[in-house]
Amino acid sequence: MDAIKKKMQAMKTEKDNAMDKADTMEQLARDANARADRAEEEVMNLTNGIKKIEAEYVVAQEALKTALANLEAKEKSLLNVRPPYIIVYHDAPDS
Repeated sequence: MDAIKKKMQAMKTEKDNAMDKADTMEQLARDANARADRAEEEVMNLTNGIKKIEAEYVVAQEALKTALANLEAKEKSLLNVRPPYIIVYHDAPDS
């Protein structure tokens, strides 16, 4: 009878240890899932930030293209303007 009680006690201890280990592993899994959720949220925020920057880049490129076209047009119009005639008056030499 003593052997059976010892065996039952050993099995109970083994079960308690297994339950403790299962609880620990479940907590580790919850912690890992929470970290994964935070990482996914950070990736989503970074992805949204990248999309916003890309959109701003496209707008800036278009603005630059427009500015360069305007500059080129102004340069062409300046090249087509005749320079004003400069009249230089010379004083008569003192005699």
